Amino acid sequence: MRENKKKLLVVFFILSIILSLFFINTPKTLPELEFNILGDQKLFTKDLENKVVILNFWATDCATCIKEMPALTQIHNKYKNDIELIAVAMPYDLPSRVINFKDKNQIPFKIALDSDGKILQKFNKVRLTPTTIITNKNHIIQNTIIGEINYESLDKLISNLR
Repeated sequence: MRENKKKLLVVFFILSIILSLFFINTPKTLPELEFNILGDQKLFTKDLENKVVILNFWATDCATCIKEMPALTQIHNKYKNDIELIAVAMPYDLPSRVINFKDKNQIPFKIALDSDGKILQKFNKVRLTPTTIITNKNHIIQNTIIGEINYESLDKLISNLR
């Protein structure tokens, strides 16, 4: 009898893990967002229709974020007609530092300031920088990368989504 209870508990535990993985991987849609793009431009989720969206949460004091910027630049340059890549600066990053970084490194893609943290609040899973969120053209989130991106993997994913 005791052995049966153990087996039942193991089966229940395994089923719980499988079900939780199913729900964790359930696609979520990009929420309505308002981006404050450097250069006094406003951008809204609705402006990104029919584009693969890449949101990269980063900070000027994050060594890994800075290290991956050349790869993001390559992705932007290769797919700029099919994607919208937006680097979202963390709320604690001073606007002057973000502007200086963009100018100094000649970043070609859009950089958004999130001084009030409203964008970050919409993404509960963003706890570390860099975190990159990729959607398909219907704005269903396809992948979340925590840590440095791998250019080849991101390139392949975007190629399949566009």
